[in-house]
Amino acid sequence: MRRFCNMSIAVLSVAVLSACGGGGSEDAGSTTSYATQAAWTNLYSAGSHAWALSGTATYQPASGGSGSYPTTATLSLTAGADAPFPANGGGVPLNVLRSTSVTTVSGYPSESSTNDWYLDANYRYIGAVDGDGYCEVATQSALPPTYAKIGNYGTVATFELYDSCGSGATLLGTGSLQWSLELAGGQTYFCLLNQGGYTGGTSYTEKDCMTIDVNGVIGQSATITSSLISTDGVTSLNLSTN
Repeated sequence: MRRFCNMSIAVLSVAVLSACGGGGSEDAGSTTSYATQAAWTNLYSAGSHAWALSGTATYQPASGGSGSYPTTATLSLTAGADAPFPANGGGVPLNVLRSTSVTTVSGYPSESSTNDWYLDANYRYIGAVDGDGYCEVATQSALPPTYAKIGNYGTVATFELYDSCGSGATLLGTGSLQWSLELAGGQTYFCLLNQGGYTGGTSYTEKDCMTIDVNGVIGQSATITSSLISTDGVTSLNLSTN
């Protein structure tokens, strides 16, 4: 399941045959502490967030050749109404964070995607359901530390991915969600790295980064970098607000 941004291989393969960024840790020796746990909870609790990004999508088919295409995207994060996590068969209503993205490769129809995250009362990640009904269920979860320095990182959750949240759903793959604190272009980014693999051999990574201040307040700059590797080829996406 893609965390924020979704890009269809089909769109790019047609184009070729007729794609957080945040950079590395430029200042891993910094002694400044940032409120990383607050940054995580602010994704949900500090109102809505929205970014307009642009960059390139690239497709490298297994048969050879490649192509890169101008790409734009909009991304928003909003708190939804509390609701039970569907995979739990009901139960206690949880915090719901909805990510909505619209991605457009130049000359092709836009693709929209939604992803509802479910967080417990302490904002620990419980799971997610995307617009196609795929269900991500956390097997372990933890909050980022209260404070961290640039170059620090850790795991928010490990999860299993199913074709639905219903009883008897088929296991499709496993993955993890990690946080990191990085510096790029003189700005500090709070990044989320989502990576996993499907039982059929396809793997994916998506890194979504947002600027924060020392108090964990979410800023106006963001980056998204992702790749999807399958037997058909490699799709990658590199977007930024800058």
